[in-house]
Amino acid sequence: MGPEERDWLDMANNVLLKCHINLRLERISECDANVFVALYEAIIGEKVPDYVAAERQEDDIHNMQSVIDSLALDYLQISLSHITGENIVRGEKESVRNLLEIFDGLLDYLIDQQSDEEPQLKGFNGKTNAAYQSQNQDTGKMQCQPLTIQLRDRDGSLYLGTQRNKEAEQELHDMSEKLSRRLEELDLMLQRALSEIGEMCEPGEEDKQSHHSDSIMECFKVMSSSRHSRAHAHSLPPFPSHVQHTIQQDALTRDSYNASHNQQHHRNTQFMESIRKDELKQLVQQEQTDITTERLNVQKTELEYHQEVCRNAPSVHSSCTKSPCSRSSGAKLQHTARKERHSVKLKDNNLLPILLEEFQRVQLSPHTLSCMWKQQLQQIDQLSSSQNQNRQKESKLLKQLEEAQKRHGMLVQIIHKEKEHNRRLREFKERIQQQKSAQNKLREQRQQVARAKKYYSVYHVQLRARLMQAKTQEERKLKQIFEEGLELQKARLREQRAYSKELRQENYHKFKDEIEAMENYYRDQFSLLAETLAHERQDIHICKKAQEKSFKSVHF
Repeated sequence: MGPEERDWLDMANNVLLKCHINLRLERISECDANVFVALYEAIIGEKVPDYVAAERQEDDIHNMQSVIDSLALDYLQISLSHITGENIVRGEKESVRNLLEIFDGLLDYLIDQQSDEEPQLKGFNGKTNAAYQSQNQDTGKMQCQPLTIQLRDRDGSLYLGTQRNKEAEQELHDMSEKLSRRLEELDLMLQRALSEIGEMCEPGEEDKQSHHSDSIMECFKVMSSSRHSRAHAHSLPPFPSHVQHTIQQDALTRDSYNASHNQQHHRNTQFMESIRKDELKQLVQQEQTDITTERLNVQKTELEYHQEVCRNAPSVHSSCTKSPCSRSSGAKLQHTARKERHSVKLKDNNLLPILLEEFQRVQLSPHTLSCMWKQQLQQIDQLSSSQNQNRQKESKLLKQLEEAQKRHGMLVQIIHKEKEHNRRLREFKERIQQQKSAQNKLREQRQQVARAKKYYSVYHVQLRARLMQAKTQEERKLKQIFEEGLELQKARLREQRAYSKELRQENYHKFKDEIEAMENYYRDQFSLLAETLAHERQDIHICKKAQEKSFKSVHF
């Protein structure tokens, strides 16, 4: 495993560690579709669109293509046509590295955005806490406990988030150093390639390339200095001047649109608040008029009650004085009544029994006594009916007064609730506005990152095209030199073959002559040997005949 592959493997493991995925890779070829789907769900926080359970290789290709299309259309807004799901599933190293670099950059961008938004969130939490404290002073301390617990939980989560962000920033700092070293090496390679290409190109193109490379280096220095405060370095080159101008114009138009939108929204809220205030004033006036009418009715009924009581009081005395008794008895009764006016306490239903008890010596006829009892009962009925009517009127008035008080209390509660609702609505709108501003900043930064990546991809494609053109020229020249060398080698081989053929022919003639000479020599030698053999045979034959003759002569 080379150092370059080791760097890519470290980057992939760091991305998995930041996303809290319990997986460690040992080779870059282990980055398959499941790894990239897990990275997408961990970084984006959403399911992969049109996800299919991976049972075949075609399903993995479909899922990877969905991930790439979602990144290109929804988040990066650039073309990722050079990366396909089929290449990722097949394990093509260039596509895997490009997709890993995209996920690494997206994760770094989200971490930077979160670290930038932490002070705003802390300030916003402080504002909401102060607002809720003021509310609790008005309504009581019972509602404060769940809110403070919620805020403590939120602060604790933010503290944990800051610790994780610090660890991530440390890792990003290490990765930025590695990337800066790689960028320096890449810059040196580019300078070497451009210097080698510049010798073969025209002077006009050389000036353009040098100017372009200088501008790229200057922009890269500016970008690295601006992001040094974050302790994070990107591998993307910055925008050119015309792109920055368009970004500034877009920002100005967006700010003007936001300002006009905020003014219109403020006007609408003021208009709605004025309408609510008018309605509340009308309700308060109506309730006040109802309360005044109720009070007048109560006073009127009380006055009528007092008048009724005053009317009924003389009838008692008249009923007491009017009796069919004699004048003497009436005078005695009046005299005794005047005497004991202050000592006797009468009730509504015991006038006649008390009188009978006090004046036991007075003789009354049965008819008179029955009339007096009838009058007493009628008086009791009248007094009880008037008292019941007064009680009913009083209870009715008390109920009306209680209802008016309840209405007044409900109106006060409605006013308090309306104020609380307006305050919550205002806080909610402020929170929505802050979220929208944060989303606008996030969208703007995403657009900037997308433009930077697009510019980098275009520059990378152009540089690759130049390098490929130089490579094709070198290959063409090398091929031409190789063909010329082959022709020279063929000519030399032809000459060597002709020369060797001539040498072979000469050697063949010499060998043939030598063989003919040797054949003649050996032929002569064989002929001489045959003659000597013939002579020897003849001599031997003569010797045998002589021996046979001598043997025969000796035997006989």
